[in-house]
Amino acid sequence: MYPTDSFETDVQRRVYEYVERNGAVTAAELARSIEIDDGRAHSKPARSGTYTDTIAPEPNELRSCLEALQADGYLTEVDGKYRLALEATTTDVDCEDGVVTIRPAREEDREGVVETMRTVADDGTYVVAENVATELERESALVRANEERSRVFFVAVRGERPADEETTGETADDSAASDDGDVVGWLHVDAPEHPSLRHTAEVTVGVDPAVRRQGIGSELLAYGLEWAADAGYQKLYQNVPATNEAAIEFLEENGWDREGEHEGQYCLDGEFVDEIMLATWP
Repeated sequence: MYPTDSFETDVQRRVYEYVERNGAVTAAELARSIEIDDGRAHSKPARSGTYTDTIAPEPNELRSCLEALQADGYLTEVDGKYRLALEATTTDVDCEDGVVTIRPAREEDREGVVETMRTVADDGTYVVAENVATELERESALVRANEERSRVFFVAVRGERPADEETTGETADDSAASDDGDVVGWLHVDAPEHPSLRHTAEVTVGVDPAVRRQGIGSELLAYGLEWAADAGYQKLYQNVPATNEAAIEFLEENGWDREGEHEGQYCLDGEFVDEIMLATWP
C-alpha cells in the first residue's frame, strides 16, 4: 500500500506522511502543520554546518498536492477530511435483524471496532485481537501504510444505508459518515513492508456474539481475503490459543489449514495453553 519512491515533490511526501500518522485531517490542519524547506541555507556556529529554514507551503501548492495525491489514489476526502484511500466496494448481508453492510473501515469506526474486539476477546481466548484493540487505543490512525507496515480494517455495520442500484460499485469512502451504523464485526489485515515478508499478512476477524451464526463472519472473511489477494498478499495467517475452539473450527470450515503449534505459548487463568497456527493461501 505504501507509495514507495513515488512522490513527485517533498510537500506530497510530507502531506501523505502527516495524514498517514493522524488518520483523518482537514486541509486547514494540514496548512497549519506541514512545513517544507525554504531552500535558503544559513550558517550555524562553528562545527555545526548550515541549516535551512522551514516554511508552510503556499495555499495553491498545498491544494495542487492534495489534488495530485487523490488523483494517484493515495488519499481520499470524506466530509472535509483527508485520509488514506482504500479502494473496495461495499457488500450487504441479509440477517435476521436486517441488512449488515461490509466495507472498509473509516477513522470514525475506531470506537466501534475497539468495542467489538473487546467484546469478542472478553473470555480471554483471542489474545491477538485483544492486543490489537490495545494498540488502536494508543495510536492516532486506524489505517496505516508506511515504510514499515501496512494495516487495514474492514467492518460489518448494522443500521447503515445499504448499497442499492444507485450506489453499486461505490467505494466505502464515498458514502457519508452520517450514514454510519453500529460496528458488529471486523477483519484486520496487518503486514510488514520488508521485502522478504511482503507476501504475508496477519489476520484477525471477529463478530459480536449477539449476531453470530448469520453468515457475517464468513462474508467478512471472504471479503477480506479477496481484498488481500488483489493487494498482492499470497499467504495469510492467524494464531489463536488452543482453547479458542470456535475460532479454529470457523477458520478450518473456511478453508484454513493448521500449520503447527507453539506448546505452552499462553498462560490463561494460570494454565499454560498451546498456540495453534493457521494459514491460507488466497
